[in-house]
Amino acid sequence: MTEYFSDAIVRFLHQQEIDYVSFNPGASFRGVHDSLVHEGHAEIAPEIVMACHEEIAVAIAHGYYKASSRHMAVFTHANVGLLHATMAIFNAWCDRIPLFVLGGNGPLDADQRRPWIDWIHTSQHIESVVKDYVKWCDQPTSQRATMESLYRAFKLMDTPMRAPVFVAMDFELQEQPLAADVRLLPRSAARPTTLPPLDQAAAAELAAQLRDAQLPVLLVDFAGQDARTVQPLIDLAERLGLAVVDRGNRLNFPTTHELNLSLVGGELLRDADLVVALEVQDLASGLGSFLELDEDGRPANGATVVVIGSTDLLTSKWAADYQRFLPVDRSVAADPFTTITALSEQVAQESFSTAEFLARRDARTKRLAAAHATARAGWACDAEQAKAAPVIQVSAAVAEIHRAVRDEPWVLANTGSVTIDGWVKRLWPLERPLSYLGLNGGGGLGYGPGASVGAALAHRDTGRLCIDLQADGDFLYTPSALWTLGAYDLPLLVIVMNNRLYLNSTQHAARIADARGRDVGRSRIATGFDANPVDFVAMARAYNVHALPRVESIEQVAPTVRAAIARIKECGKPVLVEILME
Repeated sequence: MTEYFSDAIVRFLHQQEIDYVSFNPGASFRGVHDSLVHEGHAEIAPEIVMACHEEIAVAIAHGYYKASSRHMAVFTHANVGLLHATMAIFNAWCDRIPLFVLGGNGPLDADQRRPWIDWIHTSQHIESVVKDYVKWCDQPTSQRATMESLYRAFKLMDTPMRAPVFVAMDFELQEQPLAADVRLLPRSAARPTTLPPLDQAAAAELAAQLRDAQLPVLLVDFAGQDARTVQPLIDLAERLGLAVVDRGNRLNFPTTHELNLSLVGGELLRDADLVVALEVQDLASGLGSFLELDEDGRPANGATVVVIGSTDLLTSKWAADYQRFLPVDRSVAADPFTTITALSEQVAQESFSTAEFLARRDARTKRLAAAHATARAGWACDAEQAKAAPVIQVSAAVAEIHRAVRDEPWVLANTGSVTIDGWVKRLWPLERPLSYLGLNGGGGLGYGPGASVGAALAHRDTGRLCIDLQADGDFLYTPSALWTLGAYDLPLLVIVMNNRLYLNSTQHAARIADARGRDVGRSRIATGFDANPVDFVAMARAYNVHALPRVESIEQVAPTVRAAIARIKECGKPVLVEILME
């Protein structure tokens, strides 16, 4: 029986333990598509998760990886498919997610092209569309070169700092019989290069600095990508009495821990004399949240800043997501988990048990814990008072949703917007690694529905309740993700937080009008949906997703969410709840 090169690509995916591939079908990868559905490959082919748009397909893989730390493959159709996928790939780039994106192209040999369609769907250097926001890309032109590129791409995307990769698969090559000299390499060929830990001398020096500092702060951002870091980070903070400021791109440190000063540290931490930044992308915003910076970006109070991680190992020449450049006292490329381990070994020594140090640590811990407790009590009070408003407020809705789900093993797949996300971090106990998956990375709308589908796919057999706190504006970019959700019966609780506007745009419009002395009341023009409101309940039902009646009072929130959970438990299928709010 003839074996084709596309069959070898499927065997590669199986070798690398890829269980799912996501795509919107396209003729430029029809060879691989045939190999995926070929009955002879039933035991090895990844399961197909079909999407109605490439942006959704990429977001599904994005959310799946964040929920499981496992890879999906994404296929994109030549030209038009990749162009549709670009926003989602950019989100993954900014979010530092390793995505394995394979794109059809060609035939590059013009003599092999069909009239019209193959010509408009073939590109010279198709990878140029995404080359500035993927870690590596290639357009190989032979079977052997393509196989090598697959291994190289897989290896590089997982080597810190992680990010998406893209490899083009020539239409004609896919459909050729497999050449005799083309074979798979050992699976280990795709293993990533690893970063070393902080060396012993550097770990000893930094541990001593942390011990001797009057107000040391640990600033964290992407360390929680590796779930193993969370508990050692807690242990280290407690042992040293560190104030922790979590930038929140991942669950790095429990929001309920008494040393977590992420949203309350401004005044209390302004005298910090040592900041250790662990895998922090936006150092300027992180430091600026509690320290005054001088015109050069250094702490005005002279605090020492030490940066550890891999963020400097990945920059784009096109996108400025590397943020403002700051001079720091020391910057070290090192693995976060093994670095925390190395520091922990140092602080176990006798010099960290002196009466003077322990007294200073305990006094500092008491002061930090009091500020943390006061802030959380204040936020809870604010949310409670907001329940009296005539229209449902974000804080009140977030509190009531948690009241309904608090006894469930929940996973927050998406928190929709900066506003919703902020209240979640104030009111929900984000404590378990991978129970909070963060926002979209690139600020590109359309992420939430697909990413939540991917997270639900990762958890469909775990018994955990996946929740998508879905902003309405974001939803309207990629609503056909509901088709995939319904088609695969993925148990996801979608809660549409419907304020009938693009809140961020409305706020900007109001600010500029106010600054110019103009009518702030006109800020909703072309930023809201008041003139033509969307019925998300009807939309869900059109895609065969069960939806409960719209919630329009705060008293209905918790009971409706509980009813949705009961339905998911009973049927193992998705449910949508729409909350009309301010």
